[in-house]
Parts: sequence; C-alpha cells; structure tokens
Amino acid sequence: MEVQTTNKNNIEDENNDNKTDSPASFEEAISATGFGKYNYYLLFVICFPCLTNVFNNADLSFILSAAQCDLNLTLEDKGILNGVMFAGMVSSGLIWGFLCDAFGRKNILVYGYFTSGVFGLIAAMSANKNVLIAAKFLSGVVINGPFSASTAHIAEFHSTNYRSIVNTTRGIFLSLASLIMPVLAWAILPRTWNISVFGLFELHSWNFFLIVCSLTTVVSGIFYIFLPESPKYLMSTGRNKQALLVMQRVYALNTGKSGEEFPVRKLHEEVARRSLSGQITIKDTLIHELKEFKKIFHHPYLLSVALVVFNDFTLMSSVNTLKLWLPSIFQSVSDYKYIHNGTTSSVCDMLQMIQPQNVSTSTSETCIVAEDSLSVYVNTFIAAFTRILAFSISTPFVKWMGVKTLNICCCFLTTIFNVAIYFAYDETTITTLSSVGTAIGSVAGNLLLSLTLEMFPTTLRTIAISLHYTFGRAGTLMGNIIFPHLINAGCFPPFLFIGISSLGKKKRKFLNLVNIADILCCFYKLFFMLQLARWVHFCIPA
Repeated sequence: MEVQTTNKNNIEDENNDNKTDSPASFEEAISATGFGKYNYYLLFVICFPCLTNVFNNADLSFILSAAQCDLNLTLEDKGILNGVMFAGMVSSGLIWGFLCDAFGRKNILVYGYFTSGVFGLIAAMSANKNVLIAAKFLSGVVINGPFSASTAHIAEFHSTNYRSIVNTTRGIFLSLASLIMPVLAWAILPRTWNISVFGLFELHSWNFFLIVCSLTTVVSGIFYIFLPESPKYLMSTGRNKQALLVMQRVYALNTGKSGEEFPVRKLHEEVARRSLSGQITIKDTLIHELKEFKKIFHHPYLLSVALVVFNDFTLMSSVNTLKLWLPSIFQSVSDYKYIHNGTTSSVCDMLQMIQPQNVSTSTSETCIVAEDSLSVYVNTFIAAFTRILAFSISTPFVKWMGVKTLNICCCFLTTIFNVAIYFAYDETTITTLSSVGTAIGSVAGNLLLSLTLEMFPTTLRTIAISLHYTFGRAGTLMGNIIFPHLINAGCFPPFLFIGISSLGKKKRKFLNLVNIADILCCFYKLFFMLQLARWVHFCIPA
C-alpha cells in the first residue's frame, strides 16, 4: 500500500511539474495541443469551403451554353454572368476583414455560408437572367467573408510546425475541386431534364447543377456550427479563459486525456488596449483597423500599393477572364466540329459559334443547344489538371530563379501562349495553348501574392492582401465584361487583350524606391488599355 501511494504521489508530482503557472504565448499553447483527431476533422471540414470557393467562382461559366436558350442569353449577357460573382466580391472586399475581426471567425463562417447558400439556391432556381444575376451578385457580396475567415480559422488552430502543411493541404483540396467541377458538369449538364415545379416554373439540368454547387455552401455552414471559435481570435480580443477552454478541448480530443491535464494553465495577455469590461470592443477594433488602413496609403508604402493593385488587376483581367471563358470556347469548337462533320478550321471561324445559335423554321427561329459536349468537359478537365501540374513543378524553379525573376518569366510566357491561341487551327492546339497559358498565369498570380506579402510589414499584410484580392477580382470583372465586346469587334482583339494584360514587372527591393522600369511598365499597360478601350468604342456599333 505504501508503494502504491508513493507511485501515485510521484505521478501527480510529474503532472504538476509538466504544468506551468507562467503565461504561455499562443504558439506555445497551441503547440501543446498536439496534432490528432481534431486537426484531421478540421482538414475534413475545410474540404467543403474549398469546393465552395471553386464552385461559386466558376459555376456560371459551365452553364452558359446549356442555359442560353432558356434564359435568352446574348454574348454580352454571358460576360456579365461570368463576372457578376466578382462584382459582388469587389463591392464588399474591404469590409469583411473588419467584420471578421469585430464579430469573430465562427459567426462569419456560419451566417456567411448560410446566407450565401440561400442566395445561391435562389439563383439556381431562377427562371430568368435578371434574377440569376441579382442572386449571384448578392451571393458574391456575402461569400467574401467566409472565404477569408475559413483560411484564418484553420490556420489559427495550428502551430507554425503544421501551418504550412495545412495550407499546402488546403491548396491540394482547391486543386482537386477544380478537377471535380468539370466531372460534375459532365454528369449533370448533358441531361435533358425538364421538371415542372407546381406548374410555376421548370427546372432544367443547369438548374440542378447550380443547386448541387450551392449545397456545398450550405453544408459548410452546417459543419462550422459544431466547431469552436478560433483561440487566436479569442486571445486577441482579451478572452483568454475561453481560449484556454477551447485549447483544453482540442488537447483532450487529440491525446485522449482529460482537458484538465493540459500543460498550460495561463495564457499571455495579447490585448494592450482594453475597455472597462476587459475585452476589446467593436469600436476599439474599428479605430485600430482605420489607423492601419490609413497607414498603408502613405509613405513609404503608397507606391508599393499602387504597383500591387495595378499588376494584380491587369494579370487577373487576363488569366481569370480566359479561364472563365474556356468552357464557352471549347463549346464553340465542339459545335463547329459537330456542324462540319468533325472537321476544324481557324480559331476565328470556330469562335463564331460562341454566339447563340438559331435554326430557322417556316415560321420562326428556334434556339438550339448542342448535346454532344463530352470534349468540352474533357478539355476543361485537362486545363484544370495542367494548372495543378504547373504548381507542382514551379517549386524548384522558385528556389533556382527567385520569386521575382520567375514571376517576370511567367508573365511573358503567359502572354506568348495566350496570343498564340489566335494562330491555332485545331482543337488539340487550342486546348494545349489555353491550358498551358492559364496554368502559367495562375502560377504568376500566386507568385505575385508572395511578392505582396514581402512588400509590407506583418501589421499591414492583412490589409495589403485584401487590396490585392479586391483589385484582382475587379480585373476579372472588367475582363469578362470587355471580352464579349472584343469578340464582336473581331477575332484578334480578345486574344491580344488577354495576352498583353499579362505583362508585368515586379521590383526586387520592396521597401526601397520603386525603380523606373516598374513605373514605365505600369504606364505602358495603362496606356495600352486606354487605347484599346477607345478602339473598341469606335469599332463596336451602338
């Protein structure tokens, strides 16, 4: 009995020795939770936001051909539908960062995904293009918050040892989602479904495709109901006791031990300015965010911000525009081959099929939709897979060439491949050039994000990234609105636009003076885009 009592006392002493009364930082505390069941569950949950991210941005680009007769879509309507989601994102891009800091990650995730999902379902069941455009715009306004909050939420449950692995895994899920989408489109869109709903309206295959895409958003909101708030956010708002309880829960799930055995008893106070209640208020957060936002638009960061937003605007107006129009371009090639007994022609001839096709009868014209579209989904799948491959092989080139040099090379290569599409004469060449061009352009966009992170100190990076994404989405919106007008103006202008917009140069010494070449490059692109806009204005009839 004495031996057993002694052993029990020794175990209790060891447990007490493992615990410390000194305050632990967030990194020390989150490292102590380990990596186990809870982290794997988080990785499972993040699959659905990744699907939502890809599906929400690109779902309309897949239905343009299938829905053109039901919605009486013109070529200009297709451009608006491709860009309307990004219009919503741009309108709220700079607001959600503050809201995430003011109301917490979990609230934004749950209510944001549910609200966006509702708007997505309204869009999916719409019977006219105006309702579809309005619903997708509102979905874009709301979805911005959960997009960024989901990234922050999962990162703030992991220590620096696992954070990069988690981000890489999230990137893999996003890549897989881009592969799933053309497969899902192939499984649903070719079906001839015409289901009447209480005699009020009909649901077609493209409606069901949008419904499935919207359900991933709703499912994401459901999963986040059962997850706790980020402990990092709780600590940053002065709620250390709640943060400690969350970490104890994570520790218990990961190790199978009791939460009381968590080795950290007290957390470091991260809050410098407090209200009388001991917590950061929404007013405190707003004042702090406004001060940081004001700082980034003054010396020495103003020129850096100008370069970031302009380069991302022009690059995304090229890469994302072509990426979103690829299903329609592939569909026009498929339609041309179908009408001309499997033969192909120049890209200019085949691109004429991108206009809605009508068949004249004795009394009227009937809109037709091609049903033989397997090659469209195969080619889109190839383009998505090529982007994954490009990201995979870019890592050693980053180490060898450096981020800036590789980014410059990627921009010029993207220009070459995009412009070269104009000279293509068969489906294989068009698929190869467009796939490689969008893949290299996507790598360039990712490298530009890395450059943005290096240009600003830690305290300003969140705002800089918000500006980066906002202007990138604005470029995507502008590109999709202009692209159909350029197609109407002629064959070469659209490919010249998506090619020249990819050109860019980024500076090496980020916090020093901007070199002349950077400024000249920006003015060159601005001058070209203004000239192109004037040319389109005079060439396109009103």
